[in-house]
Formats: sequence, C-alpha cells, structure tokens
Amino acid sequence: MRLCLAALVLSLCAATEVTAACLGVNKITRKSQAVQEIYRTSFSHPRRFFAEATHDRTTGRPQIIYYSRYASAPGHFKSFVRQHECCHHLGHKDEIAANCCALRRMQLSGSGLAALRSYIVSRDVNSQTVVDYAGQGALFWSKTANRCLGQASN
Repeated sequence: MRLCLAALVLSLCAATEVTAACLGVNKITRKSQAVQEIYRTSFSHPRRFFAEATHDRTTGRPQIIYYSRYASAPGHFKSFVRQHECCHHLGHKDEIAANCCALRRMQLSGSGLAALRSYIVSRDVNSQTVVDYAGQGALFWSKTANRCLGQASN
C-alpha cells in the first residue's frame, strides 16, 4: 500500500508538471533576467501571503520571496505558488490571470488539477490574507476554473 501511495504522490507532483524557467524584467536595466528566489520561511508576511513577486530595491532584479505559510504547504501547491509568482513577473497583474498562466506552465494532469483544487478549497486559500484577492477558497478556485479551464473543472 505504501508503494502505491508513493507512486500516486510522485505521479501527482513530479510527472504531471513541467518546471519552467522563471524570468522577469529588471526594473533598472529593463532587461530580462532570471528571477532570484528567496526563502524567508521563518517569517510571516504582514498580509499572510505565501509568497510575493517583487524587485530588489538596489539592483532592480526580479525576486520571489517565500514566507512561512509556503513552508508548510504541500509540494503541488508550492509549485503552483512559484509559477503564479513567476507569471506576475511575466506581466500578469491580475490574480486570476496569474493563476491561468501558472496552470498553463505546470501542464497538470486531471488528477494534478483535482489535487490543487482540493487543497485550495479545503484550506480556504486566501481566507487568512489581509487582502482578499478574487475570492477565497471555493470562490477563488471557481473564478480560476471558469476563466482558465472552462465550467467543467469547478
């Protein structure tokens, strides 16, 4: 049974997604460059975000900073968060548009999408953030599914 469970987890996380390079535009040089990923997982973001797309104030380099909520999330959700923030660096300012971009980049299987949906809905993702993006938990997923995947994936 453990072997089967391990195989299922691997198929959901590793085999069903493609890890795309994360690029962004330097705010100073205006040139494309690799995004610097910084793990501050011992700190809580003041608004309780999992992560944020930002830029280094001195060099202008695009960055993703990961916070404490990210550290305890499952791997498939961490991948989604990373891709979502990468998509912000690609110019997707709207949260649902960044979700759509992340899902395209991840190329998840049906079971991978189901696992992501289950986590977002069951954990009521965004309910603990100070800023209510395009809804919380089920509403957040519903808006994402409607725009990115069509009605069938709600």
